[in-house]
Amino acid sequence: MAIGSKPLKPNLHTMIGNKKHYLIAGSTGLIGKQLLSLLLNDPETGKVTSLVRKPSGVNDQKLQEKVIHWDTFAEDDLPPNIDATFCCLGTTMANAGSKDAFRKVDFEYVTKLAVFSQRKNISQFHVVSAAGSNPKSMIFYNKVKGRMELEIQKLDGLRSIYIYRPSMLLGDRGEFRFGETMGKIIMKGLSFLIPKSAKAIYDSQVAHAMLHHAEHSKKGAHIISNAAMHDLSA
Repeated sequence: MAIGSKPLKPNLHTMIGNKKHYLIAGSTGLIGKQLLSLLLNDPETGKVTSLVRKPSGVNDQKLQEKVIHWDTFAEDDLPPNIDATFCCLGTTMANAGSKDAFRKVDFEYVTKLAVFSQRKNISQFHVVSAAGSNPKSMIFYNKVKGRMELEIQKLDGLRSIYIYRPSMLLGDRGEFRFGETMGKIIMKGLSFLIPKSAKAIYDSQVAHAMLHHAEHSKKGAHIISNAAMHDLSA
């Protein structure tokens, strides 16, 4: 450096060797856990910032956890120089306890994260939705997912938007749900009869699709169907 010249400000991309810096929300959930593992083990990943409500206990030199409260979550909570946001937030009506609580997580928190990602000039936004999402659906769950998708697709400041629509998810939730467990047994047993558009899919398959599209992103809004995710991991 020449005498009298101003020192260069450190740049995150330089600090992590020009590798990717990813932001993930919902990393303790079914798909989020799989995606976090993929990101941390990907040689192209330099850093992962995970938004959490409490420390997860995961230790990795690439991982930085930021403890937040979603009701007071603000734009300034997002670090600079993020290459892509992965949103794996989601709950169930049973866990939420009410329609308003469910809508808060699956619509308000998700769209808030998308808006803040746009304001921080993050070029990619990847979000997990559901196979039956439809803003006009008579099923509340599907209607909320559909409305969330519509709001996110309005954010034209995001260069790439990827919406993933998995069918019934297979994986270890760490909790027993009788109805869901029976559904999985039936889905697995009749898998050869069920079209890929409706066939149950593993959490790892969805996570794989998310990382794949982040690494090969294209401009615009893209719907990644259940069948497409099955094909990608075939």
